[in-house]
Amino acid sequence: MKKTKLLVADDDVFFQGLIEGLLATDYELITVADGLNAWYELQRPGAPRLAILDWVMPGLSGPEICRKVRASRTLSSLYLILLTARNNESDIVAGLRSGADDYITKPPMPAELRARIRMGERVLALQDAVKVQSFSPDGPIHSPALPANAPAAPSEPVLGASDVPPHYALPSDAENHALSPQSESPPGGHH
Repeated sequence: MKKTKLLVADDDVFFQGLIEGLLATDYELITVADGLNAWYELQRPGAPRLAILDWVMPGLSGPEICRKVRASRTLSSLYLILLTARNNESDIVAGLRSGADDYITKPPMPAELRARIRMGERVLALQDAVKVQSFSPDGPIHSPALPANAPAAPSEPVLGASDVPPHYALPSDAENHALSPQSESPPGGHH
């Protein structure tokens, strides 16, 4: 079975070695130590479609590469993971807003890193399936999991605001907060 190509861009040789040790048996790794070489590798014919990028590197930072990839018509579908020591909420949000598909803090937990890479592979496989369906000479191909005569999606939301339990609230600044209980007590105030 052909191994998935994976770009690893990190200027820290310790983390390069760690990632290589965790992933070399399952992936075809291309390792670079700076952002300019990462950008170059992503543009080459046959380049990896999945990349793990450090935030701080010489040349271009991980978020700068993410922005360049998302601005590119030919590269915008790459799956980008930022792997960084930056672990505060504002950095995570900034990294994802730069165009990263995922964000992992250093040091990575091996099982989590592999699971997130597999998630990236699934997303890329779905993108490929959509492309194949879009270019089929007979028009869209229906998924075997969803018969052609399946009912259409509901025109109204399945879960409305009145369906949210009263002991949950979204603050007015909902983008920066998770859905959380207002108190530790369940509805009715009894444990």
